[in-house]
Amino acid sequence: MLSPDLSQITAHIHERALAYDDAVKHDRRAPAPTFLIDGPSGSGKTTLAAEIEQHWNSAVKLQVVHMDDLYPGWDGLAEGAAKALAMLTERATGADTHWQRYDWKTGSFAEWHSVDSLEPLLIEGCGSMSQESQSLSQVRIWLDAETELRRERALSRVGENFAEHWTQWDAQFENFISLHNPRAIATLEVSASE
Repeated sequence: MLSPDLSQITAHIHERALAYDDAVKHDRRAPAPTFLIDGPSGSGKTTLAAEIEQHWNSAVKLQVVHMDDLYPGWDGLAEGAAKALAMLTERATGADTHWQRYDWKTGSFAEWHSVDSLEPLLIEGCGSMSQESQSLSQVRIWLDAETELRRERALSRVGENFAEHWTQWDAQFENFISLHNPRAIATLEVSASE
């Protein structure tokens, strides 16, 4: 597995984004590039997304959607993945998309958010990369880490009750992997460490 640093990751993203921009210059309604980060819990997807967003050096804003906001609770990985794919499918038509944030405290959906099709989009989280998303995205990063490190990171998250859900969530993700094999469609693989 490759272990590129942040500058190599952002260079990969910008290179793919520029190639995509060149390919669609003739169609102003074409959506802006889409980037996906997937991998098991605790591998560092949210941290990597935040780093990419912080170092984004384009005049065009980078929109970020976290899969944690799409899952309808601890049993909702498949439903969250379906929502992400629906967003990508609609975005591919050149339309703006909308999604409703799940509030983990109340256990219900809250406010709606819009995603502008003409601004780059990054979606990060377990289940963001299905086989169908390959043709709907320009960059797909598979992020992984050693199991014990991932578990330690996941269980240390403030405000989350992940300890009692680790096995349940991991089983859902393993099922997602067996169905979609997201690692096989990655344009870049990253091995995270402490």
